[in-house]
Amino acid sequence: MVNTLSFDRTEPVFLPYREGCRIAGGYRQQVYTDLDGEKKLILCGVTVPAFSSVTLSWEPGAPTGEPFAKAEGNTLSTPFAKIVFDENGGFASYIDTRADRQLKGEGYALNTLLMAEEVSCAWDNWDIDADVEEKLKPGVRLLSSEVVSDGACAHIIRNTYRLSEKSTLTQDVMFFADTAEVRFDTLMDWNEEHRLLKACFDTTIREDFARQEIQFGYVKRPTTRNNSLEQAKFEVLNHKYTDLSEPRFGIAILNDCKYGMLLNGSRMALSLHKGGVRPDSEGDKDGPHRCTYSFLPHMGAFSADTVIRPAYALNVPLLTAAGKTQLTAPVRIDAENIFVETVKPSEDTRKAYVLRLYEAEGAFTHAALKLPAEAVSAVLTDMLETPVAEPFEGKELTLTFRPFEIKTILVQYQ
Repeated sequence: MVNTLSFDRTEPVFLPYREGCRIAGGYRQQVYTDLDGEKKLILCGVTVPAFSSVTLSWEPGAPTGEPFAKAEGNTLSTPFAKIVFDENGGFASYIDTRADRQLKGEGYALNTLLMAEEVSCAWDNWDIDADVEEKLKPGVRLLSSEVVSDGACAHIIRNTYRLSEKSTLTQDVMFFADTAEVRFDTLMDWNEEHRLLKACFDTTIREDFARQEIQFGYVKRPTTRNNSLEQAKFEVLNHKYTDLSEPRFGIAILNDCKYGMLLNGSRMALSLHKGGVRPDSEGDKDGPHRCTYSFLPHMGAFSADTVIRPAYALNVPLLTAAGKTQLTAPVRIDAENIFVETVKPSEDTRKAYVLRLYEAEGAFTHAALKLPAEAVSAVLTDMLETPVAEPFEGKELTLTFRPFEIKTILVQYQ
C-alpha cells in the first residue's frame, strides 16, 4: 500500500479480496461486496507513513475479528454513537456518546434526501435559482434496507431509494470501528430533467460562520440570512469539506466530488445531482453516477487533525499494487497544519523535484522539514520555480508560514 499524502495515515483500507485468504499479521478484517459487485477486504489497524509504503502479505484463512456494532430493531450502537433510524433510513436520532450530545437538530433526519424542481433562468447546467430552497422536499421512498457487511472494521447498511418513476439511488452507509466518520457511498441511476437532489443534515451546531475549503485554504461563510448579501449565498462552494464548529465540538460534511452546499442556520445540505439539459441534453443521464460523502462529528474545534486530514484521506485513497517496494519520502514535516499539495519534476532543472506546501488552518506556523539523504540542495522559489532566496544549508529546513501561505521549494538530488 502506498500513501501519496504528506501525513501518516491509519484508516480503514479497502483491498481487492483474494478468495480463501486474509492479510497476515493479526489485523482486524472483513469481507464486503461493494456497489460495483466487487469483493473487497476491509482492513483495520495499518499505519502507512507519509509518502511511503507498507507491504502486506496474504495467508490462507478467514478474515478475523468480532463485530463491534450492536443492532436492535431500528437502533444501532457503535463505539462513537447511538443512532435511531427513521422509516426512510435517515438518522432520526444521533447521540455522540463521547460528548453525550444529540446531533440531530430541528428539521429533517440526518441524511434526508431532498428533491425539487429546478428550472434556472440561465446557464441551465451550472446555475441554481434562489427559490429552489423553498421547493426542496423529502419525496424519495426507501425500497429496501439490509446489512451487507458486519464485522470488526465496519458495519455497512445498503439502502435503495426510489427518487422518482425514472430514477433510483443505492447507498452504502458505513459505520467504522476506529473513526466517528459515517460514510455514504452512493450510486445514482439518474434520468431526471430540471431536478435538484440534496443530502440534508439538520444539526445542533449553532455558529454564525462555517468553514468551507477552497484551494490552499478555506473561507468562512455566514450561516445566517440577515441581509441581501447573505441571502444571495443560498448555494455556495465547498471543495473537500464544510465544517460547523464550536470551540470544543464540531460537525463536518466531507465529499469526494460534489461541491455545492446550502448553509442555513444549523443546516448543511450537499448537492448530489442537478438535471440540467443545456448545453448537453443528455450529459446528466449518461450512465450511473457515483459519489461519496461523509458525516464527521469531531471532538475539539476545527483543525487539520479533526477535519482537513480526514477530508484529504477520503479524496485520496491509499494505492494498492502487487509486489514489494520501499519508497523514499521526498520530505517529512513536523507540523500537522502544513500540507504538501504538490510533488512534481522540475520544469527546468535536471535531477530536481518541486515541493509546493501551504498552511491549511489559518495559523502562523513554524515547521521543520527533513529532506531525504539523496537530496543535495534545496532553495525557496516562486511558483515559476525561479529562486527567490539563498539555498538552504543541510537537509533539515526550518520554514515560517503566515496563515494560508504557499511556499515552493526546489530540491536537487544525486
